[in-house]
Amino acid sequence: MRIFKNRGDIYFSKTNKERSKEQRFLITALVLIVVFTIAFVTVVAVKNNFSAKEFFKPENVEITEQYVEDEAELPIVSGKTNYAVTVSSEDNLLFVSLIQVDLDNISYKCATLSADTVCDGNSLSDIYKRSGAENVKKAIEATLNTDFDYYIDMPLSAFSDYYDEMGSVNYPVLNEIRHKNNSSEVPYSIKIKAGDQKISGDTFVKLTRYYVENSQYAVANDLMLNSLLQHMNSANFDKSERLFSKLVTTSQTNITVRDFSMAGDALTVLTNDRTGVTVYGADVEYKNNEFTKKSLKSLKGYFAK
Repeated sequence: MRIFKNRGDIYFSKTNKERSKEQRFLITALVLIVVFTIAFVTVVAVKNNFSAKEFFKPENVEITEQYVEDEAELPIVSGKTNYAVTVSSEDNLLFVSLIQVDLDNISYKCATLSADTVCDGNSLSDIYKRSGAENVKKAIEATLNTDFDYYIDMPLSAFSDYYDEMGSVNYPVLNEIRHKNNSSEVPYSIKIKAGDQKISGDTFVKLTRYYVENSQYAVANDLMLNSLLQHMNSANFDKSERLFSKLVTTSQTNITVRDFSMAGDALTVLTNDRTGVTVYGADVEYKNNEFTKKSLKSLKGYFAK
């Protein structure tokens, strides 16, 4: 049947046979087109690394993989070490700090003593003048009936400089202090406001002397413990060899190079940011410059090994 009369007329087959031929021809052509299209796209995809992920990936964006390194395990440490630290000016003892590094419980313990403390029948200041820091340590050992492994005796200026080398310390001063002491053999004055302060080595010594003179031993202990916590850090661990070299050249001490080398694991643990260190201050009370029975018992308990 013909619809149009001119060239280009469209015919519809009158018979099923003719219709079937036309359908087969169209289907075959469609299949060839689809196959050709698939083949073409496949070749282009392989050549250009085409994928849905790549297609939808924003331009100029780099995808990087992040790797989280397992933190190294800290060494296992144990033991307790006692230190007697004396700060002096010429032959004048200013104060004594007793410190225990307790690796069994990962803690620091501290007691600040007056130079007038009577141990083994004599004041620590007199013992220091006659025979030095080592005998001050021995007198304390006899009184507390416990061993102190090391002594460190530092002149005032050397101690202040060494403290600053390790870094200033943030400390909350409870009350404003305005004080001048001209009666001492080593005069000093201090003026500091209440509130959070950055403590230098010079200020540390002056504050400690002030607290000791005013029988505020707990506050003096707190200042020392805060200094230990803040100074024992990863930055100082990295320069520990230089700090040790400075310690032995600016002080009198029985700490040896071998002692320092054997303390590597302890320093690794104590200066690591993941280590939680507990601190304790021992109660110090006097009666006629001698420890009270309560205070003596407390000190023996804190520094027992």
